[in-house]
Amino acid sequence: MSTAEARDGTLVAAIVVNWNGGEVTRRCVASLLREQGVPLAVLVVDNASRHEELEGLRSWCGAHPGVELVELPTNRHFAGGVNAGAARALERGASHLVFLNNDTELEPACLRAMVEAAASRPAIGVVGPVLLDLTSRVPLSLGERYGLRTLAVPRALVRVRRTGSDKPYRVGGVMGSVILVTAACFRATGPYREDLLVYHEEVDFCLRARRAGFGAVVAPRAVALHDGLRGMRTGLTAYAGYLKARNPLLIGRALAGPLDWICLLPTHVALVVASAGLYGLRGQGAVARSLLRGLGDGLRGRTGEPQR
Repeated sequence: MSTAEARDGTLVAAIVVNWNGGEVTRRCVASLLREQGVPLAVLVVDNASRHEELEGLRSWCGAHPGVELVELPTNRHFAGGVNAGAARALERGASHLVFLNNDTELEPACLRAMVEAAASRPAIGVVGPVLLDLTSRVPLSLGERYGLRTLAVPRALVRVRRTGSDKPYRVGGVMGSVILVTAACFRATGPYREDLLVYHEEVDFCLRARRAGFGAVVAPRAVALHDGLRGMRTGLTAYAGYLKARNPLLIGRALAGPLDWICLLPTHVALVVASAGLYGLRGQGAVARSLLRGLGDGLRGRTGEPQR
């Protein structure tokens, strides 16, 4: 970053969270470095990767001006990596923060379109791109419609179906694979919840941002690519199943009112129990048990790493 770059008050800090990501992370950062039209600083936050990975990342980042490596001594997971990167970016005077999964890639002018969308309406604090599958380019997310009462409803049932025009449009939230947050919104809303570890941390943030008075939009001219999504029915590991069953309930405990719980609780319990039964019938008992354990811990308000 140079003084000239940030002179008009705009500096976009793109924060890529890495854990042994290797070439996948480097492709993500390379797509950011191709961006033109916005003052940009790239921060790669490493979550205590193995020694060989970290050494290679140090060398690669050092060879690319504008890329800063933030090394964490322990694995703080995605939410913790986001918070560490955001803290560093705000120190550097960033006006916009972009959080990315390392298995995403941005198409040209994606960041510029997102920054323009953030300025298109008053009180916009969160912006998402059109998110496409990295291989097939099938839409993965055109924006989310969730609220506290529909938090347990599968996203496929409540997602935005079409973009309409090329103008930014309001949504309930943004998929966390690529998400732009204004510095003002991040400061007012507060950091990502690190006790959620991974999964639904961006949902919690978007809901809290809404409470703080900030809206969310999707910028149709901003296109990002992501290496697929995995829901409750297929592709879960035991670890992911636990967190996906637990975290919506932790969010509900913090934010939901009585009427919200009437809608959220029975829907979520039914979804998790049905998913556990499905995995059990497939012979994946470890996933089924993790789903039920996550459900129980969510009801009890237990946070942090799953207990073995």
